[in-house]
Amino acid sequence: MNGAPAQQRLTGFWRHGRWRPGVQLAAAVALAWAVASALRLPESFWAVMSVLIVMRPSAGSTLDAGWDRVRGTAAGALCGLAGVYLQHHGVPALPVTLAIVMLLAFAGAAVPGLRSAPVAALIILSASGIAGHSALQVALLRMAQIGIGVGVALAVSTFMSEYHAGARFDEGCAALLRGIAKRMAGAQRPAEAQAERIHAATRASLGRLALLAGSADLEARWWRRGAAAGGAGTARAYRDKARLAARIFQDAVVLDRVFRQAKGAQADPFWRDAAQAAGAAVAGMAEALAGKGAPDLADLARVATVQATASNALLIAPLSLLLDDLQRMQRCIAAPVASAEPAAG
Repeated sequence: MNGAPAQQRLTGFWRHGRWRPGVQLAAAVALAWAVASALRLPESFWAVMSVLIVMRPSAGSTLDAGWDRVRGTAAGALCGLAGVYLQHHGVPALPVTLAIVMLLAFAGAAVPGLRSAPVAALIILSASGIAGHSALQVALLRMAQIGIGVGVALAVSTFMSEYHAGARFDEGCAALLRGIAKRMAGAQRPAEAQAERIHAATRASLGRLALLAGSADLEARWWRRGAAAGGAGTARAYRDKARLAARIFQDAVVLDRVFRQAKGAQADPFWRDAAQAAGAAVAGMAEALAGKGAPDLADLARVATVQATASNALLIAPLSLLLDDLQRMQRCIAAPVASAEPAAG
């Protein structure tokens, strides 16, 4: 009995595929070391270190981290060479090293892409430990090793990736919209305290989707899918979908508040019809994100465009906003497909 929880965790680890990122990272480490060793580069583990720093589960996020590592290291290498030049002309080594590293540390805190710069500068300024190599040679070796590490990480994350950021974004966004739709169309609304907890969790999910959308757009540009599907018009396709998902969530929150404030709204046929139409429209949009057909917004358009009366005036404005945002999302989903058809032809 005591071993049952441990056995369940172990079997779950293999069943749910949580071993894949570890295998992916281990393969990248071995390959980076093999490439650096085959090229007879001194201190081959610098390429391994770059893999460990930039490796991510998806190709897009790996490319993003790798580019930051490369440009930060290049800036640090140039500053380190400037420090070596000053030392060569008689400036004491300790003040030069401290000044350059402190300056780059400040810049790295202000500009996230330069976080690796102080480390690179410090490596070059302390390059006397590598016998037979000048400071310039050390800088070039470090850049080559970092390039190997980043290239290997990108290749492994592309061909052994646990997921592709675009597909994962669409799946996560569809799941979020399904939850919103279910709460919209529900006959019973949760208590206010529970609703606030649900809204807080949804906002956190939206934040994660926004980060994933950036990786998905970068991944799409890397594979030139954006160029094949309309170029600049789709360069921000996933970030646009993330922004619209956040707006749909805000529309749902407004509608929920309107329903709560309206006394006797549950018994009004129009209000029940509006809730069902809104929930069905959002659920249809979730299925469209999952690649299961186009959403049907006709019922929502019908209830959003009825003539305002004393009983339904509060609903018309939020329903119209929701309809507008869903139509924008529909166009955003359809745009890459529509623009890809002429290219395919």
